[in-house]
Amino acid sequence: MLFVCSQIEAYKVFRETFQAEHTTQCLDLSKVSSACLADEAESILNHHKQCCVFLGYLEPGWMLEPTHQTRLRKLFRKFPVAVVTHFTDSLPFSWKNEIDTFYTAINRNKHGTANSFNNGSSV
Repeated sequence: MLFVCSQIEAYKVFRETFQAEHTTQCLDLSKVSSACLADEAESILNHHKQCCVFLGYLEPGWMLEPTHQTRLRKLFRKFPVAVVTHFTDSLPFSWKNEIDTFYTAINRNKHGTANSFNNGSSV
């Protein structure tokens, strides 16, 4: 499951909310360089049975090589993962298919929750 926030100014609140929602151990990879991110993700997959992962601010289309994007997708399929990105166009289509909740400042539905759009489909 991938949780995406498009508001950079809400970074800290989003991280705290994500960690509070998931009662399992939360691993913060926001300080890991993008070159080492795929290796860290694979070691998490190999050594943890239950956890959630916060990737921090990331623009995948510009910061990650295509092979790293593919390797990270395995992490989304096993654990809840959160990422903050300003340009939603930079998300690879394969990642968009993994999105569970997309947090935004715009009301998408008058009668729904104010900050989330969750229909299980691509952005």
